[in-house]
Amino acid sequence: MDNKKNNKIEITPDEALIDGLSFISQRLYRFIDGKKTNILPISELLLRLTISNEKKQINSEDIFIAVEQITSLLESMEKRRNSGLN
Repeated sequence: MDNKKNNKIEITPDEALIDGLSFISQRLYRFIDGKKTNILPISELLLRLTISNEKKQINSEDIFIAVEQITSLLESMEKRRNSGLN
């Protein structure tokens, strides 16, 4: 019974990358007003630019931190656009 309580779900870097790219793409999609566009390459570029090049081994936490930084920036951009202070 104790084994069930101690089992943690381990998220691999690949899974974190896929989830992160999906989440960033959803956020970016709001900026293009529903036009059909493939924004996955833009999401991947943003993620690659956010993660340090000095890291030789990227783990799930690095990806989650990068996704959080990107989504925070996108939220700020969205608030500015919606405020009408262009």
